Amino acid sequence: MSLKRLLIDLAKLLLCGIAFFIGIIIGGMIATLLRLPVPSMPSGVDASTAAMYLAAEAPLLAFALAVIARGIAGGFLARALVLSLLTWITYTVNTQLEAAIFTTMTGGIGFSLVSFLVPSIFCGATVAFLFPPDEPGARLIDARKTFFSRRTAAEWTGRLAVAAVAFMPIYYFFGLLVVPFTGAYYQQNMYGLTMPGLDQIIVVLFVRSLLFLIACLPIIVTWQKSRGSLFLRLGFALFILVGFLYMLAAYWMPVSVRLPHSLEILADEFVYAGVLVALLARSNSPGDSKLIRAAG
Repeated sequence: MSLKRLLIDLAKLLLCGIAFFIGIIIGGMIATLLRLPVPSMPSGVDASTAAMYLAAEAPLLAFALAVIARGIAGGFLARALVLSLLTWITYTVNTQLEAAIFTTMTGGIGFSLVSFLVPSIFCGATVAFLFPPDEPGARLIDARKTFFSRRTAAEWTGRLAVAAVAFMPIYYFFGLLVVPFTGAYYQQNMYGLTMPGLDQIIVVLFVRSLLFLIACLPIIVTWQKSRGSLFLRLGFALFILVGFLYMLAAYWMPVSVRLPHSLEILADEFVYAGVLVALLARSNSPGDSKLIRAAG
């Protein structure tokens, strides 16, 4: 990549970040007009400082979307919808579900879901516009038909059923690995953290696993590049959106909490992406690529 291309892409990411931050302002205004309860903040957290972290991290969020945007087929509106859905589910809905059982912060879920829906749409649409596919591809509906025609309905049912719960054992396994490093903070309710019961964890994990599949499946269906590229880019995007941005912004927590959890998120999101690719992604055969282009 030339220096000029790099600078142009950085400028695009900055514009996407600005779109995201503007969306936060507008989304907050809408949630306020709807009189939704504002979420509580952890003790010692300054709202203006938290907003500064959001603004600073927005280009990184946009970069996570851009690496996906370059590889998916479809027109602008379809790609914008796919990217917006991925952002809202993984960055907002997922986080609210996890915070509901792993933190002492209560209320305000509706406010967060509404206020962050707008920036998800703004940023997803801006990324879709500024980072078009590397190669022209089929329309979303044609890509879907081509994708699902590769297997029988029974085969897809089995694979999708496994994919719908795949995140549960992956998350639980890597979560157990970090308990020796972070468990005491949850048991002592430090920094707004709390330790839920196993019954709560299983229910929330199932819902998160199902939502992740909903967010990732359109990407897998419309993917035009290799399976290896899908694995790397999807794993990276999930790592950034699912938790790394929040770990960066959680300045009130010590590194001894944030670092183990960052490594945990890195591991479980890449393993999860690998499982989805193995279960659902099309092969790397040249015939598949020709079918996608022919459908358009």
